[in-house]
Amino acid sequence: MSDNSQIVEFFKNQTIFITGGNGLVGKLILEKLLRTCWDLKKIYLLMRPKKGKSPEQRFSDLFTNPCFESIKGKNFKSKVVLICGDCNQPGLGINSEDVDILKKETTCIFHIAANVNFLQTIKEASYIVSCTKEMIKLAKEMANLKVFAYVSTAYSNCLNRHIREEIYAPPIKAEEFLDLVNSCNEDDLENTFLPYLKNFPNNYVFSKCLSEDLIKSSTTGIPTAIIRPAIITNTIKEPIPGYTDNYYGVIGVVAGAYIGIIRCFYTKKGKRLDLVPADVVSNCILAATWKTANSKSLTVYNCVGKKILLEKLINLVTPLYEEFPSTKYLWYTDFTLTESKFLYNVSSLWYLSLAHVVDFVSSRFGKSYGSREWTFDENNFMNLWFKMGDTDRRMFPFHSKTIPWHQYLLDCALGIRLYLLQDPISTLSKGKAKLKILRGLHYAFVGFIILCCLRICRTFARKIILMLQQ
Repeated sequence: MSDNSQIVEFFKNQTIFITGGNGLVGKLILEKLLRTCWDLKKIYLLMRPKKGKSPEQRFSDLFTNPCFESIKGKNFKSKVVLICGDCNQPGLGINSEDVDILKKETTCIFHIAANVNFLQTIKEASYIVSCTKEMIKLAKEMANLKVFAYVSTAYSNCLNRHIREEIYAPPIKAEEFLDLVNSCNEDDLENTFLPYLKNFPNNYVFSKCLSEDLIKSSTTGIPTAIIRPAIITNTIKEPIPGYTDNYYGVIGVVAGAYIGIIRCFYTKKGKRLDLVPADVVSNCILAATWKTANSKSLTVYNCVGKKILLEKLINLVTPLYEEFPSTKYLWYTDFTLTESKFLYNVSSLWYLSLAHVVDFVSSRFGKSYGSREWTFDENNFMNLWFKMGDTDRRMFPFHSKTIPWHQYLLDCALGIRLYLLQDPISTLSKGKAKLKILRGLHYAFVGFIILCCLRICRTFARKIILMLQQ
């Protein structure tokens, strides 16, 4: 077999359209393409205004991100072109001139954009479905399109305890869902969709279920890959070990526990999480794109990574908090798991309102993924791996069964400190000093609470004794 990369060869002279390029997976795909597939023709990147910044500002800021550090010497502007738009708008908010360019030039689509907030409303979740609908409509008018790659979630069909690599029938069709959303008063939406949502952990996975079915029914004749990642975590290797850029999912829980604002997590003991590093996901997407373009069919890939006991994850991570203490600590780290909702609520009441709010968010994650467990078929996923040559397996690794967990979690702890908390390693001594102070305050506070409880108990005991003596 040739030593050349078949995947790199495939992307030569391709013109790629990416939505969600500012998200974690989108950044990694963009970086990997620019680093290993420089001979591609062009990358069009859809970007909207956000948080007071224009698309042009966000586009400029994107390449100052640490994940692009290893390729900062390259001339990005010769390869990457900004497309101003908004996935929440009709026609993706793209002007007619740019639409014509995309229709004429695009050969590969990476549709990654989605609001991954587990607390989003039905209206917000509907944008995920309507955006997918708009993307399919645009894809059908692209004369040279070779592949449509859609990033879903492994939990899109979580009504089933065992999830196969196929499209499941949704509780309501996407078109009917969108019609109802558009016709209902926004205040009534949650009640309207309650019968459809009752078995889904959150609106995000519900919207992904509908989007998958929409793709199945509407992309006939378009080579399509649906990649379903499980719980995405920090990178294992590329472009930087331990890199992440958001607080969603388990990363948010670990980061919240790290700085001391998440104290307790409600879950079932023995629960295993399906964790998959972000660069494993991006490599799988690129490999699936290559294979799908050659197979010319719709294929689903369950990219579910490695199962790990939640207790084991906590036991491995907790010592790292003290090994790499941060100056951003808000309180001493004292994180516990509980199966008791009563104990969880009592624990939350011990701390400030901010901690209680964050604990509420973590409990929503627990409700979604912390107390349930699924099994997955991985036939297509593994077949993709075995179809790749040795060179591609080295360049685009996504077989994550042999992750060295201790080293990986060490990198994750450092990654949270460096890239989320933006606390450089040079402040480590200050972090250790702060940790020492917070530890003393924490145990003083705990001692004070115990003393108060003992005094209250003693007072009650005296009153009971007096009552009995009377």
